Amino acid sequence: MAKWGQDVLLAKNGKQRDFSSLSSWMQWQWQWSLELCQRWKPQTCATGNVISWNLGPLGIHAAQPYIAQAMRKKAAIVMLQEIRIPRGYKFRVQRDFRRKHPEYECYIAAGSDVDLVADTDSDLVPSDGYNDRRAHITVLTFLHKRVFCPKALVVNWHKPREKRLLEHMTHGRVLWLHAMTHEGERISIINIHQAIARRPDLQRRVNTHIQAEMNKSEVRRRIMGGDLNAATLRTGYSILTKPHFEKVDNQFQEFIQRTGGSLNQSKSVRCIHAKI
Repeated sequence: MAKWGQDVLLAKNGKQRDFSSLSSWMQWQWQWSLELCQRWKPQTCATGNVISWNLGPLGIHAAQPYIAQAMRKKAAIVMLQEIRIPRGYKFRVQRDFRRKHPEYECYIAAGSDVDLVADTDSDLVPSDGYNDRRAHITVLTFLHKRVFCPKALVVNWHKPREKRLLEHMTHGRVLWLHAMTHEGERISIINIHQAIARRPDLQRRVNTHIQAEMNKSEVRRRIMGGDLNAATLRTGYSILTKPHFEKVDNQFQEFIQRTGGSLNQSKSVRCIHAKI
């Protein structure tokens, strides 16, 4: 261990390298080795924090600075929504994230590149690949390796025959993971980009379906976050949107009560984390 540390931290001229000058991969290897061999734990805010951020609709290249900004917070869980990935590039993007952020495991739910349905607040369809066959609409979840064991299980939260009922919500809008902490605790982590407020019927169907899947699961601790397109607190409604938002907000409060959840809400009503 000491010999390897010497090889990493000493330059060829014998002078000590600054730790920050090492690549992120070498930094990660060094810290992980210390943890394994010496039970050393760095001072980090990883444990207990969740970040959720809707970045879209934004292409993967344009989203990189914002993703890096979120990663610097060292949260245990990072959930991102509405990132567009070119068709066929899902695994390449995952490899790229592992290289850039080796302290995290990356999981992606990609929307179908066929028969996509636009679902933006303005109902406008961007002309840059958001709603055509050139790009997947995705949600991404990053789990910090110091908190979670590798290879979380991706849960198939719906059956093929239910796709018609859940419509486009089955295409890259929900990413459900079963993860385990290094302490042996199992946690369900649900990253969701909910349907728009003008579709309270679809929101209700999704909420009902998620609750039914929760009831069937043996995992009892759950964290649900994302862009839920609903809130429990809202400072006023516009005349045009009031009927829609009142309905979805009430539905969401009922969902929290039915599942026995507690709510942590950010300053933005579009970014809500619920521990259920």
